[in-house]
Parts: sequence; C-alpha cells; structure tokens
Amino acid sequence: MSRRFTALCGLYCLDCIPSKERLFAAVKELDALLTELQFEHYAELKSKNNPAFNEYPKLVTLLREIAKLKCVAPCTEGGCKPNCEVRRCVLSHNLAGCWECADNQTCELLKPLKSVHPNLEYHLQLIKEHGPDNWPQRRRAHYRWQT
Repeated sequence: MSRRFTALCGLYCLDCIPSKERLFAAVKELDALLTELQFEHYAELKSKNNPAFNEYPKLVTLLREIAKLKCVAPCTEGGCKPNCEVRRCVLSHNLAGCWECADNQTCELLKPLKSVHPNLEYHLQLIKEHGPDNWPQRRRAHYRWQT
C-alpha cells in the first residue's frame, strides 16, 4: 500500500492537502448550501452594516478554486498534476522514482517542491534505503509550516 502512495518525486500522497477527502467534501457541501440559501442576497443585505460581506463573491470563487485542487488518484496512477514535469522526467529515464536519480539533490525540477516540502531530500534518501514500501513510517513533516 505504501508504494501506491509514494509519489515519483518522493512525497507521500496521503500527506498532501489535495488528497484530503474530508476537506473537499466540506468545500462541496458549503458551496452547495450557500447556493441553496441564495446566500449572495443575504451577504448583500449584511454588507450595509458589515463591509466584510462585500467580499462574499471572492469567498465563492476561492471555494471553487479549492475544489479544483482535489487529487483524484495517487501520483503513480496519474493523479496530482496531469502535466507533472517530474513524473515525465522519471518515466522518460525509466526510473521507479527520483530516489534512483543521482542528480536528485541538485535537480531543478525538484527545487520548487523543496521550498514547500523541506524534508524531501530526507524522504528521497529514506526511499532509497528502505524502498517505497517501507519508508512512510519514518517520514518527517510534509509541509514547511508543520512541525
């Protein structure tokens, strides 16, 4: 099961926000409820006494953009970013993942990921040492803002 959720770049799919079903269910439910209630009219009325309600259209736009972040499948099954350059690179080099690449520490394609996922190099080393089935229990924080 761990292999399925080990992304080719060395991230663990189930740690990514786009894999959080609960989040997307809540976003969908909130969007549907706001639409059902015709909340835009209520927000217009409320904005007369509270200018924050003028921002309601931005909230709806943001909710719908968040909904688009949902990952429908793990990386190894073509999920996440459809045109992922890292996936394309790994597959073109016939590798199981970036952990097999000697250049992963200096890779320009991984650089943007490393800015958000500070433990990526550590995770790539774990996968290299323990394999994609046995590394997740040793992983560290996924995002830079996590402890």
